[in-house]
Amino acid sequence: MRDPRTTPPRLFRQSPSPRSVHRVLLALVVSVLLVPLGAPSSGQAVSPTTRHFISNLRGSTAPKALGYNVFDTSASGVATLPAGVQGLVWLGQKCPTSADATFRSTVDRLATNPKVFGYYLSDEPHVADCPRGPAALASRADYIRAKSRGAQRSFIVLSRVADYSAFRPAATHVDLVGIDPYPCSVASPGCPVTKIRDKVTAARGAGIPVAAIVPVHQAFGQQNIAGGYYRLPTATQMRAMLAEWDRLVPSPVMDYAYGWSHQSSSNPTLVDSRSLQSVLAAHNGVVVR
Repeated sequence: MRDPRTTPPRLFRQSPSPRSVHRVLLALVVSVLLVPLGAPSSGQAVSPTTRHFISNLRGSTAPKALGYNVFDTSASGVATLPAGVQGLVWLGQKCPTSADATFRSTVDRLATNPKVFGYYLSDEPHVADCPRGPAALASRADYIRAKSRGAQRSFIVLSRVADYSAFRPAATHVDLVGIDPYPCSVASPGCPVTKIRDKVTAARGAGIPVAAIVPVHQAFGQQNIAGGYYRLPTATQMRAMLAEWDRLVPSPVMDYAYGWSHQSSSNPTLVDSRSLQSVLAAHNGVVVR
């Protein structure tokens, strides 16, 4: 930073020549044209290569207009995905088992389908309950990689730090691991972004490389559920969380908004908040009018 006491530089102390003025004006025009038009108002960087996944659609295609281009789907639902959207096919289990004939048959059928981004293999497994889970996931991830020739991804989500090491990619062979800190709750109404930092730090320390981390954006609360713990973020809180994720995991392969529609464990959700939709759309590189 320049010392404010320093004499300012000499700028046009003498009358500038027409050629000098032309050069200055040209430089100003070029600098304006180089400003990225699609950048979010929050200043957060958006990578054009990052895929944006959203779950719990219940048949809705509305999130496509918000920039979501990977939808939660079943194997049978792949054919009905809207144009420009791929599916993350749910073939998951809470406690993973090895690839069986049914699993292999489904992957065989979808392995060359360009509408399939990958497969959601497990949602928040716990090694204490599933000691054979990591090896089982490895058999599934390896089969997907072999049949799709590396074109399709395998994905899991982890909630507990205690499970990070056991389910790291080196053990499970999965491509992508969702990390879900969910900072906004009754206990933490201010939605401290330090929860995101702490879990990302723990994940990296447990052997989950940053290139494999999928940021899970909290787009739900439990205010409408008796005894609910989580709280739907405000637009300001969401911007802060997105900025922290972007700082810690820049340009991820995929990010994940949980979720669109109501569930027994999530109400309200993104479908209920126009302001959150606008914030997340901007983060995805879309301007909502």
